[in-house]
Amino acid sequence: MKGLEFAIIRYGSIWNDPAFNVAVPNPATAHQPRTESVFSEFPASFILIRHPEAGYILYDVGDFPDGEDGIPRPDYWKEYFQPRMEREDYVDRILPRHGIELSDISCIILSHMHYDHAGGIKFFKGTKAAQNVYVPREDFAYACLSALTNDEERKTTSPYWRSVVTAGGITYHLLEEDVELFPGVRLFLMSGHTPAVAVLLLEAENGNYLFPNDACSCRLNYGPPTRPTTILYDSLGYEKSVKRLRRLEREYQAKLIFSHDLEEDRSYRHFPSFYR
Repeated sequence: MKGLEFAIIRYGSIWNDPAFNVAVPNPATAHQPRTESVFSEFPASFILIRHPEAGYILYDVGDFPDGEDGIPRPDYWKEYFQPRMEREDYVDRILPRHGIELSDISCIILSHMHYDHAGGIKFFKGTKAAQNVYVPREDFAYACLSALTNDEERKTTSPYWRSVVTAGGITYHLLEEDVELFPGVRLFLMSGHTPAVAVLLLEAENGNYLFPNDACSCRLNYGPPTRPTTILYDSLGYEKSVKRLRRLEREYQAKLIFSHDLEEDRSYRHFPSFYR
């Protein structure tokens, strides 16, 4: 679509054991009976879309700084998933630093409600975008069930956090099926990692781009063969989603942009550079 552009905003990294991203990434064998896990870097990012009709759209909003709202990061997630990012690179500061205010964002698409993709929604209270937040219904319902039945967020081991789900001043529009949200902006709901992840397809001015997000977050997951993540809601759904991604890649002749793949990320151009 003429005039449709996007930028990949890399706002930092999450360090964790690779086994959380790819099940059994380094298996022991008869010839190598001992293997080692190494705390590793995985990119953290979200997508800024510049649409000729809808204006600025965000696909995910990243994390929220630990304790800035008086709510500390859960202990489990500090120990096993360590965020390494500068305060200036969260969504509320990186956009204004490049001349885009939060008030300039017309709507937000949340791929799913895990904290590292939806935590930054807290920044948008009182903005136009806060009244136009799209998220998969099945994932939002599961997020509420998971988060609101935890007595104390500090002790949760779930990636759905009460402080994210209950962020004030947000109007959610719940997605129940695949949709072309705006011309050239398509969403496909896929299960596996969670009950539903909104996968993004952009028909940009000079080509098509497919963002699997955490439906398939890295090239090793994608394969073939498919190698699922460990943070998994539905193993059969995951396999089905990857097969569907391969069909979409062929059908739209799309380039895949993975959400948590360091090697792939090194080949991407990052904000303030835009893809057309």
